[in-house]
Amino acid sequence: MPVLDLDHLKRIVGNEPAFLRQVLQIFIRNTPQDMQALSESVASENLEQVSFFAHKLKSAAGAIGYNNAYEDFKHLEILAKNRAPIDEISEKVQKLSNECMSCMVDIEEIMNKL
Repeated sequence: MPVLDLDHLKRIVGNEPAFLRQVLQIFIRNTPQDMQALSESVASENLEQVSFFAHKLKSAAGAIGYNNAYEDFKHLEILAKNRAPIDEISEKVQKLSNECMSCMVDIEEIMNKL
């Protein structure tokens, strides 16, 4: 299964390679900062902020067709809103952080092929 559903992204923004690269570049630029803020929110046990950043990252992942992350961030958002144990949330955030960082390499490769 491909990392991104490029057809989804193309339906949203069109099939112009330069614009597709620009949208993916925004994701690559913003995601590490948002993941850091999410991790800090978990460390301070601020579930409202965890929910906020999970929602933000869910939206970003969904916009570019990163469907696995979309579902995982959606689940994380629900966990935070339902005030799940912080250990469960922390484990999910660590998993997502690792997945997102490895996905960045795949997205860079996709951008280079556009």
